[in-house]
Amino acid sequence: MVTALLNGRGLMPRTGSAKGNQVMEKSATSGSAGLPRGVLIEADFVVLSGMEVFIAAFTAQLGKEGIKANRDLLLRCLVGKTPARGMAALLEKVGKPGDAVALAADCTAAYLAALQETKGKVRDGVQTFTKDVAARGIKVGLITQLPEETAKTVFADWLGDNVIVISETPYHFCQHGWEGWRRAARKLQIIERLCLAISSPASARGALSAAMRIVALHDPVQDHFDCGGADLLVESFTPAVRTSALGLLKIEE
Repeated sequence: MVTALLNGRGLMPRTGSAKGNQVMEKSATSGSAGLPRGVLIEADFVVLSGMEVFIAAFTAQLGKEGIKANRDLLLRCLVGKTPARGMAALLEKVGKPGDAVALAADCTAAYLAALQETKGKVRDGVQTFTKDVAARGIKVGLITQLPEETAKTVFADWLGDNVIVISETPYHFCQHGWEGWRRAARKLQIIERLCLAISSPASARGALSAAMRIVALHDPVQDHFDCGGADLLVESFTPAVRTSALGLLKIEE
């Protein structure tokens, strides 16, 4: 059984009875021998410091409109909401009139511009894991909201044989739903249930709904999101976690 690691505590991976888990494991592997497997990485938040950039860019852009917004307000009103609905909620909260759709678009443009200018804090071990599985013939897709050509420049050090960028705009701020993960799998040309998603907490539920195995990287800014369905919930990609992630792909070291 794979054990998740968080703050030194062991957490159960997927919920359910032992018998149910055995059935799930059997159904996941039966009939799939020889089929290609893939890895999808939510690059904006797992590779880059996307959430920090989001908060900074939105705070600055809203400030230009005379709207003071702190981190907690942005997280509560925007993250996980559609742009129009989230921005409308924020404007109502601060008591400011305005065009929510236009303001959301302006803030998103500022966020993407800032995102492409930063290399962020690369999670320890994620790039090593990417190169490792790619060398084994596993396809890897880096999911990003950046335009494809821009993303190729930002993630140039990551690209190579079996590693591509997948430009995907989420329906909700900072959160990919099941439909986004599924589209990404199809762009990678891998069956969803044979994909391993390396996700932020906000998007973990979407990957689970798309029938993927999940490694969720803990982010204290997103600790209010439920990652209960993740196979692994970790703070960093240590060698032990990489070994467990390979196990989820049915690959032995």
